[in-house]
Amino acid sequence: MRFANVRELKNKTSEILKVAEKEEVVVTSRGKPTAIIKGISEDDFEDYLLENNPRFLAALEKAREEYLELGGIEIDEYLKKRKSKHG
Repeated sequence: MRFANVRELKNKTSEILKVAEKEEVVVTSRGKPTAIIKGISEDDFEDYLLENNPRFLAALEKAREEYLELGGIEIDEYLKKRKSKHG
């Protein structure tokens, strides 16, 4: 893990971003940590967007509540229903 202050980040942005591809960089302001820069792949970025999307999280919560209330179904039954809807 590397540390960089705000001035260093401003003056050496490209260099710090290259470092962040390999390890986390903690950005400090007045000696206190304020942010972490971490490299991310395109696939991980897509996951990040989903994991932080309020509509997606609400849909997951609704599905969890429905599962707890009604229970689940076997995979074979699900596949039959899906096939009959799209078939």
